[in-house]
Formats: sequence, C-alpha cells, structure tokens
Amino acid sequence: MDLHAYAAAMPKVELHVHLEGSIRPATLLKLARRNGVALPADDMEGLRAFYRFTDFDHFIRVYITVCSCLQQPEDFSLIAYEFGADMARQNVRYAEVTFTPHPHVTNTGLPFDEVLAGINDGRTRAAAEFGVEMGWVLDIVRGVRESQEQVAAWAASAQDRGVVALGLGGPERDNPPEDYARGFELAREAGLHSVPHAGEVAGPASVWGALRALDAQRLGHGVRCIEDPALVDYLHERQIPLEVCPTSNVRLGVYPSYDEHPLRRLWEMGLYVTINSDDPPMFNTDLVSEYRAVAGEMGFTREELESLSLAALQASFMPANRKVELERAFRAEFIALGEGKGGT
Repeated sequence: MDLHAYAAAMPKVELHVHLEGSIRPATLLKLARRNGVALPADDMEGLRAFYRFTDFDHFIRVYITVCSCLQQPEDFSLIAYEFGADMARQNVRYAEVTFTPHPHVTNTGLPFDEVLAGINDGRTRAAAEFGVEMGWVLDIVRGVRESQEQVAAWAASAQDRGVVALGLGGPERDNPPEDYARGFELAREAGLHSVPHAGEVAGPASVWGALRALDAQRLGHGVRCIEDPALVDYLHERQIPLEVCPTSNVRLGVYPSYDEHPLRRLWEMGLYVTINSDDPPMFNTDLVSEYRAVAGEMGFTREELESLSLAALQASFMPANRKVELERAFRAEFIALGEGKGGT
C-alpha cells in the first residue's frame, strides 16, 4: 500500500478541528433554507466558491455566515452527526472538537444547555452508527473578553456531558492570552484542561503567554515557537503537544508553502507534534489530506505517520484505560495494513 492510500486507511485521532468550521456546503444550504437565512449563493457551485479561501477577512465572513444558520437544537445535532460521519470516512476514531458556544447562545437566545444537548444528540447518534468518539473543547472568542467567565462556567458545568477542555480562539493579534487568564483560572479550578490557540498569526510572545498565564497543556498551532530557541527548548523539555494544522497555516499565509513549513524541523528537534485539519471545508482539506501532505510534501515515512497518529492519541484527554485500548487496536491495525490485510 502506498503512502497516499495508507494515510486514508490508517486509524487516526484529531485534536484541533472546529465543529462550525467543518460544516459541509450542502449542509449550510440546507440549514439556511430551513431557517430562512439569505446566503451569498443559493446553489452548490456558488457556495463552494464562497467557501473557497481567499484571505483571513473572507474566512471570518464565511465563519460568521455559517454560524448564523445554526438556530435550533436540531441544527446543532445535524452538524455533530455529520462530523461523526466524516470522521468515520477518514478512519478517525476519536476527536476533540472545538465548539464556540457564546455566539450561538447570544444569537439564538437558546439556553446553553439546549445548544449542548443538540450537539450531544448528534454525537450520540454518530457514536452508535459509526463507532466514533468525540469530546468537546468549548472555546472563548478573543475580542469578547467579557464572555470568558461565562464560557468557563458553562464548560465546568458540562464535564459530565462530553466537555474535556477550555479553549481560546479567534484573532490572536492584539488579543494576548493574558487577557483571558481569569476564565482559564476558573476552568482549572473546576478540573478542566487548558488548550488555547497561540503561535499561529502571532509569534512566540503569544505562546509564552498561553503557557504562563493560561497554563496551557496543549497548544493550538504553536508553530511559531520555532522563532524563539528558548521557547523551543522549553516545549521540548516539557513535551507540551502542538496541534499543528499545516494546510491552515499555509492558507492563512503564516508560511508560503508546505516546503517552508517548520513541521519537519520541529519533529526532528524532538518537539511533541500532532497533525490536524482546523476548518476542513474552508481550507479545502481534511485529516487524510493533512497526513498525505505531511508524507508527500514533508517526507514523513509510514512509520512516522503511525507515530504521529499515536502521539495524538496520547495527547488526548480521554481516560487512560481507553487510551491503552485504542493504542493496542491502532498498533494491530498498523501491522495488518502493512501486511495488506486491512484498509478501506
């Protein structure tokens, strides 16, 4: 089996992917019609063109448009269920999925518990039908500082309903992690994990802020740590996982190409890296495509792809006994695929 096929067939875990950023164009059209929302286009060809990434401002416009179409609990259920179907198609067995609750509660007037019940209904149906597992990372939106304590409280209250961590998303520039320390303090006191975005659009100072002010246990992106040797040493020594999203980084202009992306160097320096897709349809990618890019553009071998998959599994927040079970299953599948006994 060549690496192109192997990347699709191998079992995988994803740690950095946004639920709202994973909505298919066809689903967006369905939701818009259901809820009477006007879109920039009313056919699939036009919507695919609308989704196509051009620049960051356009990306934000697409994201806001997508969110405006989510208005009822059944809408949230649908997108979580379809996300599970896409996981199964890619042989992703477990994902920790970022979801941004505050805009939805504000825009729809739905209580948080109803919004959460919606995505959990979809998660439950996906688990039953496709055998996939999800945990939720509820994130604070940068630039909406006043929401941080509320989002932290929601996350803390929902640990028995699939929420595993508190995140921090949105535009990094002019929104340093330190401004959101109170929300993360509340989350840590409640026993939640800390997984802020840092070190993508903004540089090493953002990563240091996430580590020092937010006690980050994983870093969303984090790739610009490479600009600060002391930070690289710190991350290497503590083996803090980076949720690397190569295509997202290239599309957003953080790096001009896969060739100039630092993933390979970070890996060779011994940093803890994982591979992720971020906002798949908006960047014309998915997790299989990311693994194929890592192999085809960055020279990762089959054994290294397997190591990346297992690294994501171990960096997840699933229970330790479940990690042991999944690692055993993954290793058995790697062997079977290598012997031509499995795959899709």
